[in-house]
Amino acid sequence: MTSSVIGNVDCKKTMMEKRAKKWGFEGQTGLKATSAVTVRGVLNMLIEGLNKEDSRPVIPLGHGDPSHFPSFRTDAVAENAVIDSLRAAKYNCYSPTVGVSSARRAIADYLSRDLPYTLSPDDVYLTLGCTQAIEIALAVLARPGANILLPRPGYPYYEACATYNGLEVRHFDLLPEKEWAVDLNAVETLADENTVAMVIINPGNPCGNVFSYEHLMEVS
Repeated sequence: MTSSVIGNVDCKKTMMEKRAKKWGFEGQTGLKATSAVTVRGVLNMLIEGLNKEDSRPVIPLGHGDPSHFPSFRTDAVAENAVIDSLRAAKYNCYSPTVGVSSARRAIADYLSRDLPYTLSPDDVYLTLGCTQAIEIALAVLARPGANILLPRPGYPYYEACATYNGLEVRHFDLLPEKEWAVDLNAVETLADENTVAMVIINPGNPCGNVFSYEHLMEVS
């Protein structure tokens, strides 16, 4: 009886020690640091600093969704096309990963009008917004030892995805005194044989600038 009691005590003690151990679940340090400062976070900080007693209306210049405002409405042609598609019951299933073939064909035809060559539907890959597009593009480009050139200031999600995929991030500055043009000297210094991509956001986010055709040719 005594050994049985001692055995139960030892068993409970071992179980308590196991429970006391800290779980090893922990986020990626680099990714956490990258996501610490975001455009939305800075905007929220500014909003929190507003005088609550000031009754004047605030214009939300940081609002990125134009459909939130009544002056920006989706064209009736587009709305009716969505309704007709829904009622047709032809697309109520999982779509191909790369996008519906008819949509890719329409996009290829539209883009080919301004190109010296003709795109095919196989050249088009549809994503669920820019966020997924960034994730897929950087995942494809990632390889050991590779680096990517990102604008500063720029859209912060690129840093997060690059870090997640093991890409080294190198920043080139946008020059405010030159209407946020790319610092070409910095790009030449940063780029090397392991540079897999350079991100150009045009029109710019968050600066709102639009690069001239001549400047884009200089960058390329």
